[in-house]
Amino acid sequence: MRIIAGKFRGRKLAQSSRLKSLRPTTDKNRESLFNILFSRGFKFENAKILDLCCGSGAIAFEALSRGAKSAILVDIDYNHLDLVRKNCEILGVQDQVETICLDVKKLPQNEVFFDLIFIDPPYEQSVLPFIENLLKKNWIQKNSLLVAEFEAKPDSFSDELNLLDLRRYGKSFFAFLELKQPQ
Repeated sequence: MRIIAGKFRGRKLAQSSRLKSLRPTTDKNRESLFNILFSRGFKFENAKILDLCCGSGAIAFEALSRGAKSAILVDIDYNHLDLVRKNCEILGVQDQVETICLDVKKLPQNEVFFDLIFIDPPYEQSVLPFIENLLKKNWIQKNSLLVAEFEAKPDSFSDELNLLDLRRYGKSFFAFLELKQPQ
């Protein structure tokens, strides 16, 4: 895996093939995801990123490469977070990254604003319980953009969210969501 664009463009991330539990977003899908974000006018400069079920952290590192200010990466697997820390060292972004070892479905109440929230739960798990917990615990806020990657397309997401875009790339779907604005 490598960083696609920005100040770390072309830099390779730590080898992750030994972790059988890891299913990283492919370079091609990551490039497509960031092209969509760019075309939607998302501004990475000084953005705060939350990468849930982060795996190798490639999504957060791509955002940092493009100017994001900071990233919090959460995963239940300590081995994944160890890989994230190695990637932090490779890129020299230890001061911009915080890691948390926790089940995303058990996140506590939140008071911090994030510009971009990316969630990529294991494919055998539905993305909906993760999204419901994020809403319940105030992780998705007004002006936050939520991007969910998943394998099986849900019939709906939540009555509290607007589906801005839905794309399919190979086995993966990407949903772009935001809170509905009061009318």
